[in-house]
Amino acid sequence: MGIENLGYVRMQMTDPQAWADFAVDVLGFGIADHDDGKGSKYLRMDDAPFRYIIEQGDEDKFVSSGLQLSSAEAYAALVEKLKAAGVQVETGSDEEAARRAVTAFSSCHDPSGNLVEFYHGRLDGSPFTPNNNIKAFITGDMGLGHLVIPAPENEATEEFYTSLFGFGISDDLTLPPPAEGAPNQRVLFMHAENPRHHTLGLYNFPNPTGLIHLMIEVGSIDEVGYCMDRVKKAGLHIFSDLGRHSNDEMVSFYFFAPGGMGLEFGFDGKQVADWSQYTPTKTTSGDYWGHEYDFPQIGE
Repeated sequence: MGIENLGYVRMQMTDPQAWADFAVDVLGFGIADHDDGKGSKYLRMDDAPFRYIIEQGDEDKFVSSGLQLSSAEAYAALVEKLKAAGVQVETGSDEEAARRAVTAFSSCHDPSGNLVEFYHGRLDGSPFTPNNNIKAFITGDMGLGHLVIPAPENEATEEFYTSLFGFGISDDLTLPPPAEGAPNQRVLFMHAENPRHHTLGLYNFPNPTGLIHLMIEVGSIDEVGYCMDRVKKAGLHIFSDLGRHSNDEMVSFYFFAPGGMGLEFGFDGKQVADWSQYTPTKTTSGDYWGHEYDFPQIGE
């Protein structure tokens, strides 16, 4: 068995409380009653113990994904597979596993330098209702959403996640170069063993935050619209307006959260019931409509 879903993410912030306040007020998350004694904030989206770990640090950056495996046997098999391939694997301590609310976890780096954590045995949480009149985030067995990370060592990183972690390819998107003289942009979208169209995306350029974006999914267009209003009221920069993607059909918008973290907030993402019947796609346009981009210029 491969990766089931994206179970948690870790970010480092100079002010974790400010990020937690933003997540409650703008996103509709909750704050978990989980104290590690290090100033971290643990954020809830659903009945899991938490989904986002916001750690105290001297700079704002994305730290790691947390990928869930189905069993102790699947976890042990992945550790051995990685070691056999020459990947350096670090096993987490019992204390660090408890901080993540998992039975056991290990970590390694992909060929582009991204830290990857993987685990089994997520501990039980408690019932949770989102804030801001959001009925529910689309999570559960599909995990917290999806993650797109910088992968300048693109082909090697693709091989790492497909051959070792068992991700399947959903869509291979090619876009024009971001600047004259640069190569084409490529975003490789990959699915885990759940119906969400993609759980992981690889973008072939670096990013100083260590993150391209995280996706948060809700159940209605109104919940997306109300969040857009809250983002504007908070003075956060929307770098892509409302639109519908052509591969996963998500209706969404994008903005920069505190610390420069790119977030996508959307609904109606495609789900695939049987991946054995799915044919991966190759696309050259990211959207059916909308998603006009507006990135801040240097100095703004």
